[in-house]
Amino acid sequence: MARRGNVEAARTGQGRPTDACPYTRPFPAGFDDCPAYHPAWFTPLTTGYDAMTPVWTCTHLVAGALPAAAARFYGRCRLGDAQARAAWGQSLHAKRLAALRELSADLVEQTAALTAELMAAKGAQLQVQRDEDLRAAATARLERLSARWMTHLDGFLDRNGGALRALGFPPEAIRVLCVDLIDAWIAQEHSGPPEISAEALRLFPEDVRILLRPDLAGGEDGEGSAAQ
Repeated sequence: MARRGNVEAARTGQGRPTDACPYTRPFPAGFDDCPAYHPAWFTPLTTGYDAMTPVWTCTHLVAGALPAAAARFYGRCRLGDAQARAAWGQSLHAKRLAALRELSADLVEQTAALTAELMAAKGAQLQVQRDEDLRAAATARLERLSARWMTHLDGFLDRNGGALRALGFPPEAIRVLCVDLIDAWIAQEHSGPPEISAEALRLFPEDVRILLRPDLAGGEDGEGSAAQ
């Protein structure tokens, strides 16, 4: 039976942004309160870049700035408010994403320990970012770990290529996307997820791009539209 999270009633009072995530975090395994919830395995880092215990987060959860407060942030759902989340949950996009999640569950399980190792290595890289030699060594370790992760991905794509293609996720596009994201993540000066590039996004069918970049719904990405 799926575990359910608690709504943070105290955080959704007057003045709270309507797109604030109202649920207690980290999300418990099997969480299903939110119709738009899409789980992702995440290893947070301390302010000193030490790896913490991995937790479940949501791919739609991003940091939002409170307009009336300096340097204050909140957990923002990039889909919007409760009505928008409910509409997303009933959409064909969400149903397709749920099928993809089920398909990729084995990949998440197989790479959980390796993903945590990658996050720890990223933290080590950030700790020595002012030392050129130490940073080069840390970056080389990240690249070796990433190559191991890609081996798991290649096996997943080989096993599930037909099913992925039927869902609108061409295996070759997934691989290019992952390489693009990993390369950007290794190079960047923080541990957060990098933004999907317009080049990688173009490799997917137009009606699938919204699954990868929900924030582009109904608008232009500067390089092409994402259909809803």
